[in-house]
Amino acid sequence: MLENVTTRLSDIQKRLLEIITPRTILVGHSLNSDLTALKITHPFIVDTSIIYPHPRGPPLKSSLKWLCQRYLSREIQNHGSSGHDSVEDARACLDLVKQKCERGPMWGTSDAGGESIFKRLGRSPKPKFLKTHADAEEFRMGAVVDWGDPSRGHGAHADVCIGCKTDAEVVEGIKRAAKGSVNGEDSPVGGVDFVWGRLRELEAVRGWWSRSKTEDNAELRANAMKTLSQPDGNSDGGEASGAALGRAVAKTVSHIVDIFQSLPACTAFMVYSGTGDLRETVRLQAMQQQFRREYSVKKWDEISVKWTDTEEQALRKACRIARDGLGFIVVK
Repeated sequence: MLENVTTRLSDIQKRLLEIITPRTILVGHSLNSDLTALKITHPFIVDTSIIYPHPRGPPLKSSLKWLCQRYLSREIQNHGSSGHDSVEDARACLDLVKQKCERGPMWGTSDAGGESIFKRLGRSPKPKFLKTHADAEEFRMGAVVDWGDPSRGHGAHADVCIGCKTDAEVVEGIKRAAKGSVNGEDSPVGGVDFVWGRLRELEAVRGWWSRSKTEDNAELRANAMKTLSQPDGNSDGGEASGAALGRAVAKTVSHIVDIFQSLPACTAFMVYSGTGDLRETVRLQAMQQQFRREYSVKKWDEISVKWTDTEEQALRKACRIARDGLGFIVVK
């Protein structure tokens, strides 16, 4: 391929240095390879192989082709024997950098998929018509209203956390967070932009709490049963009677209606069921973990729990059932 080429490396270096100044920002993919081959160093570089790190971490790097498929929904480098199109690759790098600038520094990293929605809200500036002080930069805020202490879990990054012991308290907490407190003690004056709340009495009455959850929240579940006036009070995590279940469903529907009616106009209201019955999934996962522990230290005939393809298929089926749910969304 280079048989009749008379251009030398020094010629390429000279031509590049006529185009690139010390303040130029170079954008590309795995630029260290190109610069090493050219024997050139440069202070300002945006490398898509670095700002979009490989899921398994360095020294691995994702290919430009894969990044385009993943983040741009675009196919590149499919010209067969004719090789890469350098213009196509350059434009792809620019589009990836543009997307990164638009969506924030966490975009395209392993942390982006698990980033809390409350952290994302904290990076989103409020529009002018929602600001309380026109000249100050303000960001959107979020709240969590849940049983127990939500600040210890998913509410760790929320601006407002309201702990409750009953679904009725959750409803009142959602109202306060959405409308705001007069004195701004438990929620800012004017309310927050996003509220996540969870109604749990129906879940408790159905006995869908795991063993650890039932033990840790025995008092909370007792409150749920007491609130619903269940005659056959059941504290062992088992499912309640049909009458108690009917009361729980009716009361949950009433709470949902109450929340919707309290919301201001133009509010998006979402209701979703979360997971289904996790008890079978939890049981099979515990079996699998015990089998793995014993398999590494015991002989096959000494293992107390067998894990075969039958159990594996049962676990997959249980996971599919647990993932089934319902979701509704409406704008008031």
